Amino acid sequence: MKKNFRSRLLPVFCFIVTLAFGCGGDDDPVTSASCEKDVSAFQSALNDLMTDIENKDKCRAFKAAAAELLDCPGLTAGNRAEYNSTVENIVCN
Repeated sequence: MKKNFRSRLLPVFCFIVTLAFGCGGDDDPVTSASCEKDVSAFQSALNDLMTDIENKDKCRAFKAAAAELLDCPGLTAGNRAEYNSTVENIVCN
């Protein structure tokens, strides 16, 4: 799992940077607040996973938190599809 996870880590971080810029400014306050909570949950799940990268439950929690980010504003259809593919390919075993 370690190699598979690490090979997919960079696109996830790139997505988070893109998302962080998409969650500010003139966005709808309700949507932005939800997006910020999703980003916070994702960061927490990632931190937990990094403490024990072989832990299946932490990997599943990370994958679920990453999937929640798909509903955040600021993603183009292409970015959303690419990110969804990355999330779906994270193997927790």
